[in-house]
Amino acid sequence: MVIRLNRRQARIFFGETWDIYQRTTKSLKMEQVVEDLSDGTRLLWIGQKRTDRVIYYLHGGAFIFGVIESAPKLFAYMQENLEKRGKPTGVTMLNYTLVPDATFPIQLRQAVVGIQHLINIGVGPENIQLMGDSAGAVIIHQVLSHILHPVEGVPKLTLSAPFAGAYMMSPWATMLDDKILHTNAGRGDMLDPTAGVYWASKVLDNVPPSARPYVEANSAPEEWLVDVNKIVDRILISCGDLEILRDSIIKYSQTVQSHHPKAQFFLDEYGIHIDPFVCFYVGEPNRGKLIPFILEWLDQGFSKN
Repeated sequence: MVIRLNRRQARIFFGETWDIYQRTTKSLKMEQVVEDLSDGTRLLWIGQKRTDRVIYYLHGGAFIFGVIESAPKLFAYMQENLEKRGKPTGVTMLNYTLVPDATFPIQLRQAVVGIQHLINIGVGPENIQLMGDSAGAVIIHQVLSHILHPVEGVPKLTLSAPFAGAYMMSPWATMLDDKILHTNAGRGDMLDPTAGVYWASKVLDNVPPSARPYVEANSAPEEWLVDVNKIVDRILISCGDLEILRDSIIKYSQTVQSHHPKAQFFLDEYGIHIDPFVCFYVGEPNRGKLIPFILEWLDQGFSKN
């Protein structure tokens, strides 16, 4: 059904992040901790607010609809297991403005405002792990790109140390119609190229060519991510073997790995787009291989101090 929804229908069907956050945290009996910042930026904490270890989550949804309802469940699972390992961790989600209400670079600016707020309240970059799926992974690419190539009108982000890590799940690395979006189509993913290209047309509307490397990662010049290893300690990129974005994600991961010695790629056998969130959405008890791998990777990125 996802492949047949236009922008307005998708927004209505999936809902908006604020509403989903209120509903899901209530159902999970979680405390709602909300921080309203400048530029319409809002941070939504999943569980307890912390400053020792933080996962900064940027949700997916093609920039046009809200977070998937299972996100708090997945993060509660990660938090429970990290705490058992002696690393209690806070998770905060950026409630960014959706397209067409705002376009690039508004989402990037809000992401930067959120990160700067975390730093201002005492969270060192070395204790922050960025995590984003699909469009949220694109915002991670935008943040890293902005540090390397500052965007006019967006606050500069100066780090005292590299981020502890950046995990991009199923990044939407190629948006416009390209043969690479068709090489793995028809294998059982919940998306198809037609839907992706349609949504991309809304996201990229009025985005100038000079901004394309920030918004569509695979359109960036080959040397775009030089020195990315100086601003983030570790990078993980994953995708499902069945998803239509597979080959475009592999292409992006190869680019990232060429510039970062501690960048990893995980191909999830039989996985579809954002498969870990789908697993928790449908209540699948089998965690597969990717979810435990994510947990291990996050664990390795945080210290016990």
